[in-house]
Amino acid sequence: MAIHIFLYTLETAILSTLIAAVVGVGAAFFTARRSFAGRRLLLAAGIVPLCVPPLIIALGYVSFFGVNGIVSGWLKSIALAAGGHFEGLIFLYTTAGVVIAQGFYNFPLVTRIVNDAWERLPPQTENAARLLGAGEGRVFFTVTLPRLSGAIGAACIPVFLFCFFSFMIVLLFSPPGTTTLEVELYHSVRTTLEMGAGAKIAVIETLSALSVVFLYSYVVRKNQVGVEGLSFTAREKCPIGKSAFSPLARRALEVAFFVVLAALILLFFAGPGVGVLVSAFTRKQQNVETVSLAQFTSLFTNKTFWKSFGNSLGTGVCTALLCCVLAFVYSVFVRIKRLQGKIVLQLLPLLPMAISSVVMGWVLALIFGGSVFSLVVCQTLLYWPVAYKQVQNGMNQLTDDIQNAALMLSCGKLDCALRFYLPSCRSVMLTAFCYCFAMSIGDATLPLVLAIPNFSTLALYTYRLAGAFRFNQACACAVVMILLAGLLSLRGAKRRGNP
Repeated sequence: MAIHIFLYTLETAILSTLIAAVVGVGAAFFTARRSFAGRRLLLAAGIVPLCVPPLIIALGYVSFFGVNGIVSGWLKSIALAAGGHFEGLIFLYTTAGVVIAQGFYNFPLVTRIVNDAWERLPPQTENAARLLGAGEGRVFFTVTLPRLSGAIGAACIPVFLFCFFSFMIVLLFSPPGTTTLEVELYHSVRTTLEMGAGAKIAVIETLSALSVVFLYSYVVRKNQVGVEGLSFTAREKCPIGKSAFSPLARRALEVAFFVVLAALILLFFAGPGVGVLVSAFTRKQQNVETVSLAQFTSLFTNKTFWKSFGNSLGTGVCTALLCCVLAFVYSVFVRIKRLQGKIVLQLLPLLPMAISSVVMGWVLALIFGGSVFSLVVCQTLLYWPVAYKQVQNGMNQLTDDIQNAALMLSCGKLDCALRFYLPSCRSVMLTAFCYCFAMSIGDATLPLVLAIPNFSTLALYTYRLAGAFRFNQACACAVVMILLAGLLSLRGAKRRGNP
């Protein structure tokens, strides 16, 4: 049985990663090489997998593609006008629904990473291939794609892990009789109380993820070699379908590919977001949808909502602060001791990627019990690598000469850390805080696993509303979460200087 579950988990993760890779690399081509309206917005969407919780994505897909969703409503109207009958879309509650939701949810991460690498590729090699008679297709597959393989691998491996550990989307959408390791682990330790089976699943899941993390570490280190051959000057981008090297037929094909890709992104990525907003601001009366603020009025007059709101703020701030402190201390230690090249120290921040939320929550619940303390500790241990990545980027901008001068002028290493490194990394620390706060706000898995008595967060409250089939009210709560977490994360990304 465990093998069957493992294979199904592997299948959904691989297929989801393939969708994210195809859409993400295709979008990266246009963001890196072409100019078009919405380019900056598409790149900014790279923070969505980190800051928008899967629960909101699931609600969006239900609102947009569900049996009673927006698209089903359109199709029902068309069928009725044609004298037919249509029950509604049901693909969402199949493996295809799980794979599509996960793939399009994570593709912006692939786009962002591959775009950054693509923009730094020097054009000389591609131009030389064109001068030797190679067509655009051959240039892409024999010159460009091999040089992007490291970046594509570095983008796809985290996406694979996100899909491998996916919990909320699988819990809501997986068809009867199918489950993944993460969902089965939750049922084993929380529903059936089969601790032995849960331990076996946790070991299989963690060992599998560890092997992927080691592969990711290798790919990242290999991709960092040879940066001297990269170009860091901005490359002029031409409009879509206006490439100087392409014949008319290929330009038309490029335009067609962009239209298809844009349609897919609008349908499966932007559409669910629109679905959440529409459901939050509508109310059904006598089978007629009307614009209304009734969902928000119901929320804001509910004491449980405000209690959940306060709990989310408290745990989010505590988690984000601890993540930033841990990331800063670790970064300063590695920097001052000049240990950046140590493989073990490079691997340490990656290890939380190999531990799922359910495993972490279950283990700490066994040690400390279900408590707010356990929740904050779990989230800190899982999210601090995100803060470390931001702080490390800030540290890397400080030259050795500046560091040596700061050490000479400081009373000691602690004084140097507080008076030099902390002010220098203030901007990236703010970005790290925003990201970790957003991830904490959107986490419904850990509060669900820990089952803290008389405690609820906004994410858990939203999940319970959806479980009670109060989807419109759940979407209204999701909008509050987006405003609380998403806008803060966008501000952090803007302060960091993302394009």
